[in-house]
Amino acid sequence: MNIETLQRSTVKALVPYNPELLAEYRYKIDANENGYDIPLVARKKILSELKKLTFNRYPEAGSSKLRSILAKKNGVNPNNIVIGNGSDELIHYLLQAFTDKNDKIVAPAPSFDMYRILALTNGAKPVIVPLNDNFDLDEKAMILAAKNAKFIFLAYPNNPTGNCFSEEIIRRIIKAVDCFVVIDEAYFEFSGKSFLKMMSKNKKIIILRTFSKAYSLASMRVGYMLAAPEIIRVINKVRLPYNLNTVSMICACIMAKTNITKVVKKIRLDRDKLYASLKKDYLVVKSDANFLLIKVNNGNKVKNLFEKNGISVRMFKTGRLKNFLRITIGTPDENMAALKILKRGV
Repeated sequence: MNIETLQRSTVKALVPYNPELLAEYRYKIDANENGYDIPLVARKKILSELKKLTFNRYPEAGSSKLRSILAKKNGVNPNNIVIGNGSDELIHYLLQAFTDKNDKIVAPAPSFDMYRILALTNGAKPVIVPLNDNFDLDEKAMILAAKNAKFIFLAYPNNPTGNCFSEEIIRRIIKAVDCFVVIDEAYFEFSGKSFLKMMSKNKKIIILRTFSKAYSLASMRVGYMLAAPEIIRVINKVRLPYNLNTVSMICACIMAKTNITKVVKKIRLDRDKLYASLKKDYLVVKSDANFLLIKVNNGNKVKNLFEKNGISVRMFKTGRLKNFLRITIGTPDENMAALKILKRGV
């Protein structure tokens, strides 16, 4: 049996995703996670709920309790929400539900590469539009690329650059195109900027949110989609019936009611301090998220220095981002360790 010949044609050209991060580390500032764990009060509530858990029963189908909490929090109806095992799963469901073979999806670059990868795995055709010199959207090119497309995917703030694209450009793109515009607001809590109000008036707009960043639940894999009820109904046709496990659901329900304002404010302040210090010596993109993108002189040398000090970071090695380093804003000790290495002028 030749396994290679049995693959789907859309999968053959793909390679397994590998960000080349350290397996063992002293500090981990490589994946845009929250450097602070969940508050003790939330941990106690979760452990109390877990003691009551019956492990032999399936999770609640449709995550209705979590949807109700999120609906109230976001000022929408529960029918505007679907819960996913991380935002990646929801992107996959969107493509599975709405794209046929060779349908176009449009995304800028550099940006979150899962838009491209999941488009390919679903048989769609990704059309990638380069960002301009300021890492903002090329409005004309995006609109042109979106002709006859099914989706535009926009990370807002963008990953890995950290900046929010121009709101006015996005609004003009939405008005000009005849396809879904997915606004991935994974870092919304850090930017404070959202298209949620516009979504309630425009069925083109689909919004993605996550508990993996500001809410410190990266290990639980919980994301959610906000969209018109008609879109949610279609997604539920392809959504696996018990896609979110009960433990993740309990954690998300409790964290959704937990005040994270203090830790988000601290991360934002530390981000701005680190940016101010580094921009004196480096090209650093002004960030609206919980990370910074920094241009260094020698990427391999910098990565080796970080690794020798037991610090896992994300270094980009090819294309437009060659010799760019992305570091997550972490605890004061983590931030100071990163700053000490970068102050060497590497």
